[in-house]
This record gives sequence, structure tokens and C-alpha cells, in this order.
Amino acid sequence: MERVVVQAPAKINLTLDVTGRRDDGYHLIRSVMQSVELCDTVTVKLTGAASGLELSADDERVPLDESNTALRAARAFLDAVKENSGAEIHLHKVIPMQAGLAGGSADAAGVIAALDYLLDTRLPPEALGEIGAAVGADVPFCLLGGAAEAEGTGTVLSALPSMPDCFLVLAKPPCGVSTAEAYRRIDAAQLLRRPLTGQMVEAVCSGDLESIAAGVCNVFEEALNLPEVRQIRSIMRGFRTLGCAMTGSGSAVFGIFADKADAQHCAEKLRREDNEVFVCRPSAHGPLVNA
Repeated sequence: MERVVVQAPAKINLTLDVTGRRDDGYHLIRSVMQSVELCDTVTVKLTGAASGLELSADDERVPLDESNTALRAARAFLDAVKENSGAEIHLHKVIPMQAGLAGGSADAAGVIAALDYLLDTRLPPEALGEIGAAVGADVPFCLLGGAAEAEGTGTVLSALPSMPDCFLVLAKPPCGVSTAEAYRRIDAAQLLRRPLTGQMVEAVCSGDLESIAAGVCNVFEEALNLPEVRQIRSIMRGFRTLGCAMTGSGSAVFGIFADKADAQHCAEKLRREDNEVFVCRPSAHGPLVNA
């Protein structure tokens, strides 16, 4: 088998706190992350070594050079396993960009999972995570999937049970946020509210959806203070969301709903306000390889 198709799930941050900064400039975080059933499709085909790596995408906004995490992930994996194969990688994008949903990291995780399968290397999860961490801080979680507490730069993971089944409304406003700009803003912010991540871990472990929803919190939301995010949250609260917050460094917002009809009605209203909107559920897994 020389070609596989991988479903690569996005993630949300149920909590996200910035706890410090290392001497090398990298920020330290503490977060509870959850995979969701919103996926990019990553297709990988092995080719001859002389052909090198080729990347394509069906969205013209996707960079096809070395700035793309999928391409860097392929190089990192092949270097790690000392394999001189070439590969063609195609990305079918569904996860919005500059949204805080880890679309780029999901694609990188999908490429790593695909190459691990195609080359029959079957590396242990720890080794895959180390390769992913060299590509991006969210890649190890995207490889793991489900739910986890993340610490350090986001690469130190403690697996948790996936949050209870529910309906998630994900809304990305027209504005985007670069991760670099978000961290510049967080460095200058005087934060009034921080998430209680320890309590969120307890709520996730006990499967208490109402406590999970009540505890969602992201320090970037306060630091960025985007009016588009405030508007989305206001609309979600009008449709009986159990809880809502911005995810990652923004600008997407997720709302947790117990009732499917409430979620769908909320999504319809948000689409009329020019947002990119998805209704999905939590996911208990990372990339799924379809041979």
C-alpha cells in the first residue's frame, strides 16, 4: 500500500492559561485540550526518493513552502526513521486557518500518522510525539487525540477521558489572529481572570458536562478582547449554550450544547452574521488512517 487517506481532527481548548516564559522566549502553558469531529483530509502517496516531497492543497491560501507544518512534519519523520523516500501530500482543508483550532498541527499529525503506516515503522506514541514536538507545540496532542492536560510548551501531555458526548458549535469570525501577535498581546496584558485547570481536569475525569461547560476559560480571550468574539459569545448564550469560550490563540469560539436543535439554531444565526460555522461532537481519537 503506497497511498493512504487520513482524517485529521481539530482541537479546542477547554482551558488555556499562560503560566510563564522560558529564557529562550517560548511561553509555558497549562491547558485541557479536546479533539473534535471537524477534520482536514490528508492524502499521502509514497514516491521514488529522487522525487522528493511535493505538497498541494485545494485552498489557495495554504502555503506550499517550508512554512507549512505538513511539509515540515514529513521531513522530520523521514529524517527520524532515516528513510530516503519521496512523497506526494495533498491537503483538503476544512478546519479554518488562524482560528485556534490547530488546523496546521492536525495536518502535520496526519502526515506523521500516514508515513508511519506507509513505511510500516509503527513507532510508539512517545516517539511519534517527539517528532511532532519538533514541528509544532500542538502536534503531539493532535497525534494523541481525545482529551489531555497539556503543560510546558504544550508538549507535556497527560491523557484524560474524552469529554461526554454533546454538540459543539464552532464559529470563526472573518478576522484571524496570528499566534505570534496573540502572545505579544498576552505579554502586555494584566489579566483579571485565569482558568481553574485543576478543576477542569476533575470535571472531565468525572464526565460532568455542566461543570466542564461552566469552567471553560481562555486567557487569550481577555488579552485580545476582540469584538467579534464577544458578539459570537453573546449569540451563543442566547441559544442556551452551557458554556462558550475562544479556543487557542483565536479567533474561533466554541459553544457546548446539550440539545442538537439549540446547536443547529445557534449555528444558523451565527452564519447569518458572516461567521464560518460548524456543528460537531467531541472526538475520542487522533488521526484516523484509511488504507
